[in-house]
Amino acid sequence: MASRTVVLGAVAAVVLAGGAYWFLYMQDDAPPPPKAAAVPAKPAAPTPPKPEAAPSSAAASAAPMPGEDKLAALDRQIKATQSKVGELEKTVTDLQGQIAAKNKEIAELEKKLAKK
Repeated sequence: MASRTVVLGAVAAVVLAGGAYWFLYMQDDAPPPPKAAAVPAKPAAPTPPKPEAAPSSAAASAAPMPGEDKLAALDRQIKATQSKVGELEKTVTDLQGQIAAKNKEIAELEKKLAKK
């Protein structure tokens, strides 16, 4: 019973020491920033609108246009998705070609290194 009390007291002391450390050293003791004087701010120059890419998101292409039924909108979305898939497949093919070329260069350099 006495050892349990000693351990419990030690744990309580560690918790209190940690809390005191946090309170004394981790608190931001800096004074609050002074309040800005009531000076009217000049309006910022209007920024030109950024050019946006063509809407390729599914939400934008899934919405039916006026006078278009849901089936036609879905067909349009499918065509847009298929074209995106084609672009991605072409990109993958190009990257695979680049990887093959780099692998060939690495093999040639390893051959040269092995000759030395």
